[in-house]
Amino acid sequence: MKTSILVVILGLTLLFSLSAATELKDGERDCKNFHGYCTTDLDCCTGYVCSRKLRLCVQTSWKKKDEVMNNWMI
Repeated sequence: MKTSILVVILGLTLLFSLSAATELKDGERDCKNFHGYCTTDLDCCTGYVCSRKLRLCVQTSWKKKDEVMNNWMI
């Protein structure tokens, strides 16, 4: 009985460590949604781009407006 409990606890520990290691892989959950801090377009999820001025993930159509405003101010 004690041996089977020990085996179950070790098995659960092994499963937990494997699932935690999978979550730590780069690129799994790294993308950011609306208003997430970013440095490049690769940081943002699909459909979002990194605004150069704000350094936030914004929707693609908003990026075009931001670029127009930046060109106008120059």
